[in-house]
Amino acid sequence: MDITNYLIGLLTGVSVTTFFIGKEWYKYYTKYTIQQKQLDRVLKLNDKIKKLKSYSPAETSNMNVGV
Repeated sequence: MDITNYLIGLLTGVSVTTFFIGKEWYKYYTKYTIQQKQLDRVLKLNDKIKKLKSYSPAETSNMNVGV
């Protein structure tokens, strides 16, 4: 009976610990993914701005900037 209670307690402890570790990993993963998407968006916008600056004023007046 003591070994059964020990195994049940061990399994419960491992399950709870795994839950909390997984929760923290998921929080880190979502935060990292959102930051990566924001960084990609900013870099893409920066490339568009650099490209527009390299054109002459006559060429930029005919362009659709997306606004």
